[in-house]
Amino acid sequence: MRDNSLSRKKHFIKMVLFAFFMAVLADSSLLIASDRSDATALRERCEAESKVLEIAVKNFGAEKDIKDFQDGINLIKTGKVKIAQSKYLEAIAKYNEYLKLHHQIYKRVAEIYIARTEQLYNDIAAELVDFIDNEKVGQYLKLANQNLADAKSRDLTENFKLAIDLCRSAKKYSLDCYKAANKQIPEKYKKDLKDINKEIHKGSESK
Repeated sequence: MRDNSLSRKKHFIKMVLFAFFMAVLADSSLLIASDRSDATALRERCEAESKVLEIAVKNFGAEKDIKDFQDGINLIKTGKVKIAQSKYLEAIAKYNEYLKLHHQIYKRVAEIYIARTEQLYNDIAAELVDFIDNEKVGQYLKLANQNLADAKSRDLTENFKLAIDLCRSAKKYSLDCYKAANKQIPEKYKKDLKDINKEIHKGSESK
């Protein structure tokens, strides 16, 4: 009887230990799966956002912005390697590092966009002053000014991507004034026309 009791106790202990081991193993698997999912989601986000930022940086970014953007691309590639090596936490760290850099670049480039858009708006208004009574010209200038004002307010709240898009809208309305006045858009604004359509201006990539 005593042997049977000891045998049952040993069997019970083994079963408890086995169940505990399986629970730990399952929990570890869930954590790894969660880390992998987080790393993959961050990779997709960073790759998508870098393509959007690339247009602004290559069209109007300063040398530091272009350099930092390339450093960011290298961080994304390193994160991709870490995922392939199943080093998910290291990949997440690289992607978070990229997002921090991404934010800093956006802030600087948004300031460049606002300054350029304001200068473009003022120059066109002065150039087409004789057409101010033209209903469409007046309307476009009003819309351009409103979008520029909105861009400045978005910049203050650190929504830099939206600030840049609002600058593009402001530039479009400003440049539409030429069409309303039956005049050709000057060559110096060709890059802005490309940028408005979210395209990289030919020659900007080699800056």
